[in-house]
Amino acid sequence: MQWWTAQQLKSKHPDARQEAVTKLAGEGSAQAYRAIITLAGDREAVVRLTVMRALGGWREPTALKVLFKALQDPVDTVREAAVMSLRKIGDITTIQHLLPLLQDSHPGVRWHAVKTLERFGWQPRTDHERMLRDFALGDFVGAAQAGLPALEVLTKSLNENTSFTHRRKVAEALGELGTDKVIGPLLISLKDPEPSVRVAAIESLAQVRDSRTIETLKMCLEDLDPNVRAAAASALGAFGGGAAVSSLIQAVKDVHWSVRKASVVALGNLKSASGVSAVIPMLKDPDHDVREAACATLAKLRDRSAITALVVALSDSQSPVRHAAARALRDIDAEWDRTSEAQRAIPELQAAFRDREYWVRHAARDTLQRIENAAANGAPGFEPLDEKLNAAVDVLVLALKHSERDLRQAAAEALGRLGDPQVANLLMPAIHDHDQWVRESVTNALKRVGSGVGAVAPMGQAA
Repeated sequence: MQWWTAQQLKSKHPDARQEAVTKLAGEGSAQAYRAIITLAGDREAVVRLTVMRALGGWREPTALKVLFKALQDPVDTVREAAVMSLRKIGDITTIQHLLPLLQDSHPGVRWHAVKTLERFGWQPRTDHERMLRDFALGDFVGAAQAGLPALEVLTKSLNENTSFTHRRKVAEALGELGTDKVIGPLLISLKDPEPSVRVAAIESLAQVRDSRTIETLKMCLEDLDPNVRAAAASALGAFGGGAAVSSLIQAVKDVHWSVRKASVVALGNLKSASGVSAVIPMLKDPDHDVREAACATLAKLRDRSAITALVVALSDSQSPVRHAAARALRDIDAEWDRTSEAQRAIPELQAAFRDREYWVRHAARDTLQRIENAAANGAPGFEPLDEKLNAAVDVLVLALKHSERDLRQAAAEALGRLGDPQVANLLMPAIHDHDQWVRESVTNALKRVGSGVGAVAPMGQAA
């Protein structure tokens, strides 16, 4: 050991002492390690940390004694380094010293303690040890399977200075305990600065379903983060009852679509008749997911006052909304097309004939024809293309514009096989396709659906 290095161990500067420890560890002699140990209690954590890392290369009882003592160090990085060095040394007597660290206040220390214990072949012998192992590994949901015994360790870890991911997972796990004893810790999590933690706390409160939390959840509808507001709306829809309805009616006006959708769904889950008047306007929401959710909620509420708006929704630009509206109408009244409420939708359906979207015009005409036929014949009106085919027809229409000739030709033939006159307008633009064989397939398809067309024009000429 060089004289100058030994002198550095006594330096007033922690950087110099740290450098000396590193040099001595590289030397690797017993004399060097004995010198290193003199700094195991250094006042500077960074020096103690360097000492603990260095001792991993010295397989002597003296090193073990120093490392065991360091497991109680007030600085988590020092404790973590001591655990990692004990793993390198590989002495089985380490097990009894590491077991208490499964409840250490720092996640990194806990994790390395488990990995070191497993390195020595340790396995949990009791449910309590199994719970502590899962907790130390960050499997908080697994730890929660132990029930109430996990409550203390999970709650305690919420107060640790950890990442938001850690806090979120703990909040999620608390919901798995199935006891109202988690309400207190979860209410604390609702004040967490990270929105995802607040969302997890709300979802866990929804699992507990304690009426004492309803007012708190209603306040969460005012949270700055839309994900938190949406989670609160969903939770209130799960167990809020009549006390939540007025707040949810206000929430359907939220500026964010996800909150509006969650609120609409919640009103449907609560089956509140007073929510109908708030949900009907949502059939014209700018977001199609909200409109679809409104249809589903009105299907649950089964209020006849929604029929007119739902009939208009049959001409929505999005097929999922049209399908949802059709299902809602069937649930409310299987013969909705005969009703006076359906008649009141006629002006809006006629106005939709001028819409720039083809499917809006197409669906509006089908719906109007059904209503008119029902009124004229005293029986259910003409049934338009089966709803299940709409999505397929949409794909085929897009395929008519594909760059591959074979795909365009196949799409035309498939549309022709439907045999429905309503697809003629969809086929007509393709009659001028630049490929002769596509044009011929389109012509044949138009004949099959009952639309008279002339002979196929030669290549380069109009049909």
